[in-house]
Amino acid sequence: MKDLCQQLRWRLLITAGAAALLGACQTSPVPSERFDVSDMETPRVEPGDPAESFWRDQVVYPFPVNYETVTDARGMAYEIAYMDEYGGDAAREDAPVLVLVHGKGADAGSFSLMMRDALERGLRVIAFDIPHYGKSIPGNLDADTYTRTLQDTREAIHELLADRLGIQGATFMGHSMGAQWALGYALDWPEQVDRLILAAPAGLEEYPRVLTLPGGELPWMDPEYKRDFEHWQAVWEPLGRLEQEWAKTEQDIRDFYSFRERDPDTGETREASVGFFLRDTQDSEFLTETRVGMIDGNQEEYEAWIIAFVRDIYTMGIEGLSDDADSLVKRLDELTIPVFLALGERDPLLPTTAATGNEDMRWDVVRPAWEALSEQGAAPVVKFYDDAAHFIHVDEAEAFNADVVRFAYGATIDGTEDPGDYEQPAVELPDDVQAFVRSDEEAVLSGDMDAIMEHYHPDYRDEGRDRSDQRAMLSQVVPALSRYEIELTAFERDGDKAVVEGAIRTDFGSQSLPSGAMLIQDDGQWFWYGNQQ
Repeated sequence: MKDLCQQLRWRLLITAGAAALLGACQTSPVPSERFDVSDMETPRVEPGDPAESFWRDQVVYPFPVNYETVTDARGMAYEIAYMDEYGGDAAREDAPVLVLVHGKGADAGSFSLMMRDALERGLRVIAFDIPHYGKSIPGNLDADTYTRTLQDTREAIHELLADRLGIQGATFMGHSMGAQWALGYALDWPEQVDRLILAAPAGLEEYPRVLTLPGGELPWMDPEYKRDFEHWQAVWEPLGRLEQEWAKTEQDIRDFYSFRERDPDTGETREASVGFFLRDTQDSEFLTETRVGMIDGNQEEYEAWIIAFVRDIYTMGIEGLSDDADSLVKRLDELTIPVFLALGERDPLLPTTAATGNEDMRWDVVRPAWEALSEQGAAPVVKFYDDAAHFIHVDEAEAFNADVVRFAYGATIDGTEDPGDYEQPAVELPDDVQAFVRSDEEAVLSGDMDAIMEHYHPDYRDEGRDRSDQRAMLSQVVPALSRYEIELTAFERDGDKAVVEGAIRTDFGSQSLPSGAMLIQDDGQWFWYGNQQ
């Protein structure tokens, strides 16, 4: 028996050693011997003539830029600017590929730090500009191209990646709108995408087709006019977004991009709750300087950028309509590839509460996406970065870039979390309702039945029990309680009544409130009202 135990111990040690060795191989991408950081340019804006092209002549990307003309399914032609870099030891066609997709208003040049880190670890990196952004602006100034959708750009760039560059499988990393772009690309061309990284992702929420405004209803996300640019302008004019973007000054931009705002009375600078960058890096500086530089740069290019920046709110929204059976959100369960969801803990732009009603990023957005993505295979990797806002690759470049490389090589990522452990957050209650809940909790824990029943309306009725029945039931239970906590997860008021959802936690566990449970306000006081059944 002793010998058998010793053999088993040795086998376990050998197995553990093999697992550790395998894990080490998985988590240690081989550094490139040939890539030299000195080959990179620092992305920047140089002085130039506003009569010439701002993006071609004044903006410098970290690597040489190539151009290809490709078409979408309609036959509309686009000139695509892109970088395609590799400095590894294997043959270029055999190298693992990382495709980078920028967000709304950004461009491929702002991925300089990620490109550097990925190239140093032996990846081939492709980063392109979506039409009407970055260096893909000058070659796409034909007004007809303004009717393009995100799907049109996917079709055109699929021709670039698959047909021109011969990419047969890659890791796609998309940021913000770029995450939605990459998600749609993976759904339509799954054979082209081996792994998918969605950073601060758009595309995981759904939107109403019609927006209700004080002046009436606005069909802001109706895809019926997606090919009619003038119609789109007319519908979106009441929102004032184009005018707001044109009106921004250099100071407005610099303040917002760095989480600052001006006191309207004193003009003093103070910290703001909304912005882009928490940290200064060469990529945050580049994005700031290109946005500022466009103001006095080529005005035709500036107009194209502003139109795309505003209109892409619409092109994104029509892919996520809540009444569309084929929205991107509803297609998540089609994906069978590994997915990495990366989010900034301090992101002020997600979720898009005003448009979607979502309030909690983890519960309302990440968990449903995690559940849908888990249906066809392994659950996606989820990680929140503590010191990042919306631009994770800027605010936590070192940590996030390392995770991107590790994921591309199939390695493990540290610091992830399990959305299966998320709990539904309590709703933000009005002050008087919060006071009522605390008062009820204190009354129950005091054991005073008269004080407890002061919280129940005379007309209380719940699942056939009236107020006297409720008192009799509580009289039996309350003496045994040392814990009584009320958590309301929904509060929807209609006049003097409010339908609530939630649970009551006691020594005996957690009990959900009955369906249709209500509170009622009578003479300024709130009372339990039951579900009136």
